[in-house]
Amino acid sequence: MTPALLQIALRRTAWTVLAAAAAIAVPAASDWPEWRGPSRDGRSVERNLPERWSPQGDNLAWRVPIGSRSAPVAFGNRIYINSPTPGDPSRTQERLIAIDAESGKVVWERRFSLFLSDVPQHRSSWASPAVDPETGNVYLFTVAAQLVCVSPDGKVLWDRSLTDEYGAVTTHGGRTTSPIIEGDKIVLNALILAWGDLNRPGNRYFAFDKKTGQTMWISSPQARHYDTNYSTPIVSTIDGTRALMVGGTDGAYHALKLNTGEKIWSVEVSKRAILNSPLFRDNVAYITHGEENMDTTEMGLVAAVDATKTGVLTADAFKWRTRGFLPTFASPVMDNDRLYSIDNSAIVGAFDLKTGAKLWEKTLGTLQKGSPVLADGKLYVGTENGKFYILRPSATGVEVLDEDVLGRAQTPEPIVASPIVADGRIYVTTMDAMYAIGRRVPRKGGAAPAAPIAPSTAAPAVVQLFPYEVLLSPGQTAALQARLFDAKGNFIREEPAATWAVDQAGGSVDANGVYSAARTGSTAGFVKATVGGLTGQARVRVIEPAPWTWDFDNATSEAPPAWWVGAPTKVFQRTVDGVGQVLVRPRDETVGRRAKVFFGQPNLAGFTVEADVRGREQRRQRGDVGLITERYGLVLFGNGQKLELHPWQAADEMTTRVDFKWDADRWYRMKLRVDHQKDGTARVRGKVWAADAAEPDAWTIEKIDPIPHVMGSPGIYADGISDVYFDNLKVYRNQ
Repeated sequence: MTPALLQIALRRTAWTVLAAAAAIAVPAASDWPEWRGPSRDGRSVERNLPERWSPQGDNLAWRVPIGSRSAPVAFGNRIYINSPTPGDPSRTQERLIAIDAESGKVVWERRFSLFLSDVPQHRSSWASPAVDPETGNVYLFTVAAQLVCVSPDGKVLWDRSLTDEYGAVTTHGGRTTSPIIEGDKIVLNALILAWGDLNRPGNRYFAFDKKTGQTMWISSPQARHYDTNYSTPIVSTIDGTRALMVGGTDGAYHALKLNTGEKIWSVEVSKRAILNSPLFRDNVAYITHGEENMDTTEMGLVAAVDATKTGVLTADAFKWRTRGFLPTFASPVMDNDRLYSIDNSAIVGAFDLKTGAKLWEKTLGTLQKGSPVLADGKLYVGTENGKFYILRPSATGVEVLDEDVLGRAQTPEPIVASPIVADGRIYVTTMDAMYAIGRRVPRKGGAAPAAPIAPSTAAPAVVQLFPYEVLLSPGQTAALQARLFDAKGNFIREEPAATWAVDQAGGSVDANGVYSAARTGSTAGFVKATVGGLTGQARVRVIEPAPWTWDFDNATSEAPPAWWVGAPTKVFQRTVDGVGQVLVRPRDETVGRRAKVFFGQPNLAGFTVEADVRGREQRRQRGDVGLITERYGLVLFGNGQKLELHPWQAADEMTTRVDFKWDADRWYRMKLRVDHQKDGTARVRGKVWAADAAEPDAWTIEKIDPIPHVMGSPGIYADGISDVYFDNLKVYRNQ
């Protein structure tokens, strides 16, 4: 949490008629404010859209050399895109760029340095931005799991680091969800391992207040996790409940109550993570995937599910299922009669909405990632082979209206992003450029505010505390609200007469819900509010200012300090024969063997981290061990016998390394510090020496970072391919 956001969390948010079920600003029909458009279904209601064009100029308004794997969004006279910086890979950042829709000229760009991510440079800028129709603010979720809110003129209003605050895990594949905005909320998902009741690795769904960034709820609907994904939620009303529907990382589709995060139903369909987004109409959810099915070895599925059911859905919930079509990456679209889906080999298929019968197929290429868009009776489709199609589908087949190769025939520009439609134009983004097709017809009027939603008069069923999570220093206070919702997830009121209590968080809470942290010490726990037999809770961490020292000699249990993020199930305080009482990362042969543990606030700067470290050799393997501060890592590699310094390990060009021989079963001292220099760069230095020797004057490794990080929680890193140990851990201000 940034300093500004921390201050926001300390004061009570004004509560008007209703905030949890706020009136929803409806985007203009000609806007495309999110990845799948104004209705989140890949459709546009615009008419008289282009049927033909040419990359050489026919019906081409402009081309700009700004490419991406993520789709742009459009709002008013601006196109916003998340695009990696071109050129030098040692300076790769994600850029949020505002482009004038009429001319294609860049209005502004805001760059974000990436950190502690396993996503390589060529897979950065994965997620599309989202624009709030009410405020015009733009939201970006980076591959470093940083959520940023930017004003229409390019000013950063707030940001949240899900890595520092929730132990977010990113993977080499790059899969990152695109956020959506609904009412007062911004919703996304991430794989995390945090603290407290989030003490197991898993995919969670987050709702943040769109204006302040405060956490509103966190939902954990999954019992397992296969892989990261990028299924983006849709929002619909099911039997009076505003519901999110989304594909999970557990091979299931889930429906959650928008206002509370409670699960309505789930349906297991795949043995891998779901990448597609669903569709919804008339109480039916249309779902797809391209992996192995749960009930057969046949691959791929297109299906219709009764969305009015609840709980774990079984075979009787399916209205129809068609197997054997493999749309792993592309999400479907539908008109009044047919659903259109594209498989991994760029074959578009049409399916009858009532029966699921496959009506026809058409081959467009050999590789497909982007989703189609349906508008004006036409399908707009780009393939990874670099071809862009304009198609007119019917019940019996499809007419190719236009087919163009973008780039050169020998070196086409791959199209991974989905096209968008705005103000009479089609915008196509390749990995190299963006094309604006057709004559722009400026919209008439802006986003239309919907009528306010009246509070429910039904009986309370849920107590929700807001903010759902706070981070304080000793002696600080946070004002919490107890919000009541009915069984359908509709807001009722803020309850002034709740009964408040503290659970494990220390400090005290008064009758008005104002929590006061104890004046000394660090802790983590919960504040609870009870209303008529219903109880809700907020997560609270209190962290005293550094310096901090841990020698683990007086540990009374194996559990690490409760306020550490990413520590549960990963590191333990144990007495080890021949070693003593230390912090252990035990050997772990699973894919989750790496651990990043964070001790403090995400906005800390100017702190040095030190620790004694030691590694064992087991089964001819040596683990890795390291320190983290201000989003830089210093890592000793066991098998590689080298020392690395980096902000972003997957970005090899950003990594400085030296050979460093270190022995198993011997203690070494590590030190890491960051200094910010007058020229705007960061000087990052690391030092390693035998713990039983005097500290050398010279630093072992050094890096000058021209795109520096300026803050971040201190922490430790371990790759548990064998046992590794930490002792005498210190965090203190640079000296």
